[in-house]
Amino acid sequence: MSWIGKTIMVALFAASTAWSCGAVDYSVNMEKEWASTDDAFDPLQAPDAITFEEMRKQFGAIPKYSGSLRFAGNVKAFENVVWREIANGYVGLADAARMNGIDLTVDTTSPQGENDEEGQLTILRNQVRQGVTAILLSPISDGNCLPAVDAAHRANIPVFSVNNEFDGADWFVGPNALNQGEIAAEWVNEKLGGSGKVAIVMGMPKTGVTRNRTAGFEQWFGKNGSDVKVIAKQNADWDRSRAKDIAQTWLKVHKDLKAIFCNNDVMALGVVEAVKEAGLELNKDIYVVGCDGQAEAYDSIRRNEMAATIDSFPCYEGYMGAEVALRAVLGQKIPRVIWTPCKILDATNVNNEAAVNVGWTDPKFE
Repeated sequence: MSWIGKTIMVALFAASTAWSCGAVDYSVNMEKEWASTDDAFDPLQAPDAITFEEMRKQFGAIPKYSGSLRFAGNVKAFENVVWREIANGYVGLADAARMNGIDLTVDTTSPQGENDEEGQLTILRNQVRQGVTAILLSPISDGNCLPAVDAAHRANIPVFSVNNEFDGADWFVGPNALNQGEIAAEWVNEKLGGSGKVAIVMGMPKTGVTRNRTAGFEQWFGKNGSDVKVIAKQNADWDRSRAKDIAQTWLKVHKDLKAIFCNNDVMALGVVEAVKEAGLELNKDIYVVGCDGQAEAYDSIRRNEMAATIDSFPCYEGYMGAEVALRAVLGQKIPRVIWTPCKILDATNVNNEAAVNVGWTDPKFE
């Protein structure tokens, strides 16, 4: 696809005042009661959740629109390629919309790092003040952006949660994080023959993605009669060096550890370093499984280092998030939760085209 690999249209926070700042009215007349940040939102409990492909089948083509639309993207941090690729997906949908007669622009920014909660909140407040049609938000934690989410709703701006759920999100678009953990556990169970000791390197404790990926992995074994045991788990806060340090300790204490599941690929790559330095043979003595589907993880799998990653296809995920937002603001009654695809990638399929693994088809426009 032409939009894959394109340069990301990044509006850095320092330059964000160059936006329209309300000079143009980008609003649409949406009949919607906005979600409240006071009400707990768990996408796993949504009664009408459907997959992205089911949404396309149900709602058909993207409607025509003659005005101008501007979406604001706000992701965790561009230092992580996953968030850069999600932003690239936003741009891809905007390109497709313009080619089909819809004047849509998506400007995306990020804070300085994946721990910069205050910086992300400041950016989001600024995006709300500028006046946009919709906000695509992936917050660092469950609560760091909530004051600006409230401000967006007061300004009649819908907020779409992409990848990371949070209270007050009007829609959630992303993979089922619990299912991602389950997929990883099933793969590990098969490799270990149904028994063995494993560990989990977790992300930031204040995010639903961390909790759900961990729970899905940990609970799968008991639910499926496996003798695989989770003997250790610890937060590394998405940090590669911390994950490496944790793994180094585990490998000294637990000599019979057979697999380590990491809540993202960045941490998995740190664990790979620890395993190599310990003199163990990857994919024989121990398996390292990540999550997200980063390009560096792909390369590691091709080198027979990382064993597998649960790919959520972030560039396509961003495209899907922007497409859901476009459909919603143009009047389609989209369910609150739209699941995007995820799949385990290992040596058997890592060289497939991403479009093949995700089962991608381009959207249709009226």
